[in-house]
This record gives sequence, structure tokens and C-alpha cells, in this order.
Amino acid sequence: MTSDLAVRFPKTQQGAEDFVRFVMAQVSKAYATADPTLIRPLVDVTTCPDCGRWISATVEMKQNSRHYEGVFVTMQSVHSLTVQGDAAGVITQVVAPAGKTVDSQGRTVHARSAEGPFRTDFFLQFREHWFVTNTEIVR
Repeated sequence: MTSDLAVRFPKTQQGAEDFVRFVMAQVSKAYATADPTLIRPLVDVTTCPDCGRWISATVEMKQNSRHYEGVFVTMQSVHSLTVQGDAAGVITQVVAPAGKTVDSQGRTVHARSAEGPFRTDFFLQFREHWFVTNTEIVR
């Protein structure tokens, strides 16, 4: 049986690019709602330290009744390299706008200054669908 994600994001350059856009939208939503389950099925935490941090941060936010307010990340450009077998590299340019983590009363717990633009490379592997297997910020 083909997964819904494999249908939505096929094993093509366009599918890889759209998957990365989707993952980052889900990460943003996960931070806004303190819901790590939005990220878990999309990433391989055994090979992707950043992915593990996204999940642990949202788990901690949920445990402490906190969430992120603001746009987590803005994708300025997304470009997939040629899909090689079951692997693809996706080069992005992102901006992290200013935002804040707030508690259940809306009090600021942590403020984040705007950063970027900076290049982030995503490494994907197609299993039953695309997975993020690693990310690298190129400085």
C-alpha cells in the first residue's frame, strides 16, 4: 500500500522540494501548537540531530504549557538536486523571523531575534515516503 505522503510527494525533484516545504510548515505548526507528533513521521531522529531537537523542543514546550508565537521559519528558496536512487539533497535559503515562546498566560519565556538569510541543506531518503535524514546549516 502506498502512503499518502508518497502520493503527495513522489520520488522526484519536485516531490523532494515540496516535501521539504511541507516538513518546515509542519515544524512551524508543531512549535505553534507544542505538538511533536506533527514532525515525528517525517524525520529520522537517529541520523538527524536537528530533527531530534525539533521534537525535543516541542515535547518540552508541551510539558511546560508553552508554545511559539510568530513565523518559525520562512523558506526563501528551495532547490532539489537530482534524485539519486532513493536519496535527494535539497538546498534551501531560509530566514528565521523574530518570534517568542510564551507560557499559558501569554507571558514571554524566550524571545528570538531574526536571523538569516542562511543556507540549509536537507538530506532526504525515500522509504515508504520521503524522510529527512539530516540537515546542515551552511555558513
